[in-house]
Amino acid sequence: MRIWRAEARTQFSVAVRLALAAWAAGALLQLLLYVRASPYGGPFLLEWRKYFLYALYYDLMGVWLIALPFLLLWLLRPATRRATAVHGLQAALLALYLALSQLDHEVLRFLGIRLGASFLATYVRPETVSDSLFFDVLAADAGGPFLPIALLVLVPLAYLGWARRQFAGASVAEGARPRLWIALLILILPLAAPLNAWNKATGKFRLRKVEPVTFAIAVDAALGREDRRPPADLDRRVRAQQARWLAASADKNWRFPSAEYPYLRVPEGPPPTAEPRWNVIFIQLETFRGADMGFLGRRPSPTPFLDRLVASPGAASWTRALSFGPPSINGLFAGHCSAAPHSRRYMTSFTHAGFYCLPQALAKRGYRTEMFNAGDTDWDNGTLWLARWYQRLWRYPEAKEQDRPVFRAAARRIRQLGAVGPFLATVVSVSNHTPFRSRERRFEIARADTPQTRILNTTRYTDDVLREFIESLRGEPWFARTLIVIVGDHGFNMGEHDRRPGQQNLYRESTWVPLIVAGAHPRLPTGRQDGLASMLDIAPTLADLLGIREANPWQGHSLLGPLGPRALYARNRTMLAADTPAWSLVTDPLDGKPRLFDALTDWAEQRRDLAARHPRVAAALAARAREAAELNDHLLREGRIWPPPRRFPGV
Repeated sequence: MRIWRAEARTQFSVAVRLALAAWAAGALLQLLLYVRASPYGGPFLLEWRKYFLYALYYDLMGVWLIALPFLLLWLLRPATRRATAVHGLQAALLALYLALSQLDHEVLRFLGIRLGASFLATYVRPETVSDSLFFDVLAADAGGPFLPIALLVLVPLAYLGWARRQFAGASVAEGARPRLWIALLILILPLAAPLNAWNKATGKFRLRKVEPVTFAIAVDAALGREDRRPPADLDRRVRAQQARWLAASADKNWRFPSAEYPYLRVPEGPPPTAEPRWNVIFIQLETFRGADMGFLGRRPSPTPFLDRLVASPGAASWTRALSFGPPSINGLFAGHCSAAPHSRRYMTSFTHAGFYCLPQALAKRGYRTEMFNAGDTDWDNGTLWLARWYQRLWRYPEAKEQDRPVFRAAARRIRQLGAVGPFLATVVSVSNHTPFRSRERRFEIARADTPQTRILNTTRYTDDVLREFIESLRGEPWFARTLIVIVGDHGFNMGEHDRRPGQQNLYRESTWVPLIVAGAHPRLPTGRQDGLASMLDIAPTLADLLGIREANPWQGHSLLGPLGPRALYARNRTMLAADTPAWSLVTDPLDGKPRLFDALTDWAEQRRDLAARHPRVAAALAARAREAAELNDHLLREGRIWPPPRRFPGV
């Protein structure tokens, strides 16, 4: 390598200063994003300090990737007569990056989504841009009236003004001249550290929240826009979906009146007889796998309390209940809103869409609705949605992801709710989460040297937390008129089929979950229920138990009556799953080929692949799963699930 010339070293130093200054300006914008109030009042994030450090990491990566070609230029080439123009181009690109970052921040504050083609296609329309409501919202911003516009203009301009002084004139002022090895470290380290954090964040579904704006735009583009184009046979698919729903329902007195909202159905006939109102305690358990439940066959059992609960009078358990797999946000929408997830995008990104969810149905009937969440509802953008559904959201960062103090606090508040009137209290656990660290040593029932064994310890811990929680409420006078719903949000791949622990698939280890409803309700079918069920059925079943029969877009069914033949479909990116009373199908994530299993003899383990013997069955099930997902993806993307209450979300 030729000698690194002195003037080139100086130019390199200027390029480094330009990048560092852009990073500092970006840090200021990040800080202003997190410390300001949300546009509608209250904190933007409940635990913003956690995000701020990650965001600084990733912003450094975003800045350095833009600066990298310029740094390499001065590292590999001698001085050029066009140094001023080169520095000017670098500064202009970094100023554009700052402007896009600020715009992305405000899109995230106002709408809960990231900047990209999806945002432009959904919100940047003539009826939105020209609407005075847009300017009214900016004027009423609780984080500072019109401050978003001021930051969008002033910060990039201030940076450009400072940058121009660094390279004004024909020659560059003398400055620090790093040696070659220092220059190489400057090139590598700003990328290496964020790459390490990027890997960690990706594994926890956290990256989408804090990645640089350029990454967010690129990821959105990579996901594609196929779901914006309606299927060529949209009408046929809609009619087929509606017919399948009616065929499977025990209640045939529904009609689908809306072409705009194909899932929306309205009841026919007289309303149900009014019943005394029941309380509901809804418990969503982190990573509770059907394969790990003692009452579903696991030996030795890590769930002695749940085993006793399902065997008690007044309890119903569905042995073939399915989720849509990780992440937890899939379970949140499926259980609350009977809404199947998009195959490639987070449900929480569809902030323009309307959903009708169980807490909303109960709140308008006089129920008090509150959630107690042991996890971080900000990570997957869940806080925005929970604030729409619940009258109060309780968070416990001081518990450090330990379930017991959270459930104890929830029990104290639930006693107060029960003394006042009917309530829906939802409690969400978190301790049984990868990497499955033991919380209380006395519940270690297996060697804690692999994830496959550690999960048994954390499952056992949360099972005991449930025991204490429910037993502490049994003596309350309102407990006899309370329904308790217990469900796992998703499973977890421990490598049972593809030898890739932690990676997503749609085999039973990822989708099979416990589903239990306990209470002395006279219409609850107690005991073991062996028919197909899913998290989509929770809201319709509870509505049926509570005497609610009204227009809704729910995709599931009430599990109270005898269901007709039904099929359950799921898609995660390119992976498909289908379940019928006779068959279950999964496409393998490694080779993409279908695996077909006999649902009567091989439902739980899915070990004997019959696709080669029944290729037509496998192909037909895969085609139906693909069609159902394409229809659902399109309706979600277009906001055609349920009429949104407002045209501008959050107002």
